[in-house]
Amino acid sequence: MAGTIRENQPAAEREARASGWRRFVPTLLPAGLLILALILPARMFSRGQSADVVGLGPAAWPGAMLLALAVLSAIWVARDLWALRRPGGQPLLTPVVEEGPYAMGKAVAGLVMIVVYGWLLSVIGFALASALFIAGWCVFGGVRNPLVLVPVTLIGTVALLWLFMGLALMPLPRGQGVFDGFSIWLLQTTGIY
Repeated sequence: MAGTIRENQPAAEREARASGWRRFVPTLLPAGLLILALILPARMFSRGQSADVVGLGPAAWPGAMLLALAVLSAIWVARDLWALRRPGGQPLLTPVVEEGPYAMGKAVAGLVMIVVYGWLLSVIGFALASALFIAGWCVFGGVRNPLVLVPVTLIGTVALLWLFMGLALMPLPRGQGVFDGFSIWLLQTTGIY
């Protein structure tokens, strides 16, 4: 019996070392995101183009998103390393055991909504497609009270319009035909044009 314990001891030590290393694997995701967010801003423009413009230009939105990604990834890595420094500490990204079956139908429906949104952008324009997407997503998620649904949809759509078309100066699709006219009217009404 004593020989069995000694023989299993090195295997147990190897397993403990391996499981100790595996605890850090989930932290590779935020570390990779941090590295990408720091490298990509220098590679956003091809040779001959410059991001130097007066005011907000085409690099403003992606640059802000990459900066936010870098900051949040750094916080995530720091939090994971802080948690993993003690035995039993878990990183943020740990496997979750879900109760009940996975709702594959809802997942597919959500993906279809995203694809339809992308297709509708060029047909009915960014404003209407975004409003329909926000409203549909709320209803899909269980929000059916019109006193919540309507303001969330309107405020969300106007906020996205101002963020992308007003501040970041992105030329998003206005739609075709009558939808183009509606989009121009809406952008003038909200003060973006």
